[in-house]
Amino acid sequence: PIDEPTPLERFLTARWGLHVAWHGRTAHLPNEHAPWPLRRAELLALDDGLVTAAGLPALSGPPVSVLYSPGVAVRFGTPALLAQPSSRVR
Repeated sequence: PIDEPTPLERFLTARWGLHVAWHGRTAHLPNEHAPWPLRRAELLALDDGLVTAAGLPALSGPPVSVLYSPGVAVRFGTPALLAQPSSRVR
């Protein structure tokens, strides 16, 4: 367990809302929860296909930090539809 996570560890593991596709648009649901109880972890395997699919270079070495949390109870607020894009890029 990490008794006192750094401000960076808190920021990188915080979640302030959920974005989800809904009827061709994006809905945002804000959430509230206590800070995640963080623990240091060991990376055993990594599939970084999402990183390269986003157009970023693949990792060149091990990650600087690996964290884990057993989770917390979360309360979601009222959904809000985000602005619909004015045009689509083809």
